[in-house]
Amino acid sequence: MHNLVLFFAVGVFQDLLVTYYYQVITTDRAKTAAFMAGLLTVVNLLVLYAILARLEDEAVSSILAYALGNSVGTYLVVKRHVFKAYFKK
Repeated sequence: MHNLVLFFAVGVFQDLLVTYYYQVITTDRAKTAAFMAGLLTVVNLLVLYAILARLEDEAVSSILAYALGNSVGTYLVVKRHVFKAYFKK
């Protein structure tokens, strides 16, 4: 169970990184975008390695937890203006 929570958290974190990466690309910040591309590659490969290492144990549940984390991360990014308004009260 602990590993599934970790995969979920990494999924959320990675989606936040991807969104930031897209933002720096659109603002023509080449050095930051290049750094983010490298960081995302490392995160992607580490997650892939961790899932492949669990192929016999809990690969499917790890993939599902990671995908759910990505979904939650996307939702948080899309709704961030709602959260900002709520916490400014």
